[in-house]
Amino acid sequence: MSDPNVRAVVSFEPGSGFVFPDGEVPASMPSSNGTLAGVAVPLEQFQALTRMPIVVYYGDNIPSEPTDIAGRDNWRVRYEMARLFVEAINRHGGNAEFVSLPEIGITGNTHFAFSDLNNVQIADQVSAFLAKNSLD
Repeated sequence: MSDPNVRAVVSFEPGSGFVFPDGEVPASMPSSNGTLAGVAVPLEQFQALTRMPIVVYYGDNIPSEPTDIAGRDNWRVRYEMARLFVEAINRHGGNAEFVSLPEIGITGNTHFAFSDLNNVQIADQVSAFLAKNSLD
């Protein structure tokens, strides 16, 4: 994240590679699909993420409790790790948002948000985020 041309980050259901400052990596999260672990980076590298607005979107059909259905349980831990990633950015003075589409009334999404029938609603969410951060 050292590219000075990067002005914002918009991510749809990231799955792994969540970075945290050295000494702040949360506990690994086991699932029936394997274990998801955060990645430690030097604080000064992590702080690059605090200098740009970030939004992370997740769709629906993600379980809140462990399940033996590996594909679904995989997204459960990714969702939770993404929340911790956003919290870490904000704890260090950043501007990150975690958006659960069902929690804001948008349902019917798969892992491919722009392929879904409500893709205009999703595009409107991204446009609003960019406008709110003077990036439109």
